[in-house]
Amino acid sequence: MDPRLPALSPGARWALAALAGVLNGVAFIFWGPAALLANVPLLWALHGARSRWLTAGLGGLVGFLGGLHIYGILDYGQLLFWGFAGYTGSQMVLYALLHRALWGKLHPAADLALPALIWTLTEWLRTVGPLAMPASYVGCIADVPGLRPWLALAPHTGGLGVSTLVAIAQSVIFHGVFGDRPHRRWAAVGAGLLAAAWATGFAFPPPLGDRPIQVAGVQGGLANGQYTAAYADPLAAADVVRTYATLSEQAYRTTAALVVWPETAVREPMLDRPRTAPGFPRDGDRAVLLAGLLHRADGQAFNRAVAVAPGGRILGHYDKVRTVPKTEDYLTKGPAWRPIDTPAGRLGPIICLESVYPDASRAMVGNGAELLLVMSNDAGFGRSPITRHMTNRAIVRAVETGRWLLRVGQAGITTLIDPRGVRHGQLGLFEPGLLEGEARLRGDQTLWVRWGPWWMGLCGLSLLAIGAATLRRRRRGAAPGAAGPNAA
Repeated sequence: MDPRLPALSPGARWALAALAGVLNGVAFIFWGPAALLANVPLLWALHGARSRWLTAGLGGLVGFLGGLHIYGILDYGQLLFWGFAGYTGSQMVLYALLHRALWGKLHPAADLALPALIWTLTEWLRTVGPLAMPASYVGCIADVPGLRPWLALAPHTGGLGVSTLVAIAQSVIFHGVFGDRPHRRWAAVGAGLLAAAWATGFAFPPPLGDRPIQVAGVQGGLANGQYTAAYADPLAAADVVRTYATLSEQAYRTTAALVVWPETAVREPMLDRPRTAPGFPRDGDRAVLLAGLLHRADGQAFNRAVAVAPGGRILGHYDKVRTVPKTEDYLTKGPAWRPIDTPAGRLGPIICLESVYPDASRAMVGNGAELLLVMSNDAGFGRSPITRHMTNRAIVRAVETGRWLLRVGQAGITTLIDPRGVRHGQLGLFEPGLLEGEARLRGDQTLWVRWGPWWMGLCGLSLLAIGAATLRRRRRGAAPGAAGPNAA
């Protein structure tokens, strides 16, 4: 690095790591563009850190503080809170230790790529395991208009490839500001690659499709407390049903061919009387209803999406496959992510938490879904900004699968998203009403849908190659080409 940089005291290192943790939390929840800077203070703090324990602690602090921002505003109990925050912290420990072991050992080009490769690995790891709650940089920037051209990479690499671009931007800033001349030259090359990716996405946006369909999302705008009251009070339960029945009847009078309820919008028995169930389409209506229900049968409970044709004919259903740990342990999981065939197209319902992960939407589209529907209950988040990030995840799912996506929230945010990541209309938090719009059905498959996480494989192999070359050089006793983070 630039030899003119002053040596950092331990206090300064911890302060920089804390700043990086705050920036990551701000980016994930409040202001997406902060992601472009988020890990720059950490990279500075790691420079010259002699101790592995110090390195691990700096990384862990970043991940833990970022986790506090994300999970501290959720009310899912202490176990999930500390579990998620600790898991996020462990990923950044890995980030810091790998950076310490590999940076400065080979060529400046490898140093430039290293933070992005390691971040890609840790972001992918956050999609794996029972405590997985992936915090992704692509989710941070998905609603930033100026960075939208980068999203055009997602149909090819998945959203993970866009996160790699954000991490490259961090590395470009760090090496461009704090690097020596060779590192600054490669930072300029990296900046050129980022600009080329932006220009390519701007010039060649993803196709939108050519089979239009009118859709309507029904948002009841109800708080979770109203559902809690409904369990004990039949009048309160009737009010919930009446809310969705009234809004649905309004939707049937529009030109919509598909009407969608949010997750578990109605929790009263409905499927034992589908011809007369309140809110279900009657004979003479034109629209198919995709209803979010809490369905109970044979001593089991299902978080179910049911497709209902006019006259109450059941076309098919989908049961939530990936449930929330602990909170939804009482639910019976569905067998697979499979679309529902309807006159309105092959529908791919994804229920709430499932939209955070890429595998559900990829499987739905891979199995033939022509339109994605995210049915969510975000009322538990209140008016916290985490609903923005959940909505951004839906944007990523639309772009990487090349599908139009209607997101319908019990309390918001309800919006229609096209395959370029543009939102068409919105109902805000706790705002009852209908969102109407024109979507388009598509049957083709993006490269990412066909090939899956190949980008992670490529980045993983690149990281292994850097590690192998570093180990080989160390065994040969060769001096490193540049002063690395272990230097005094």
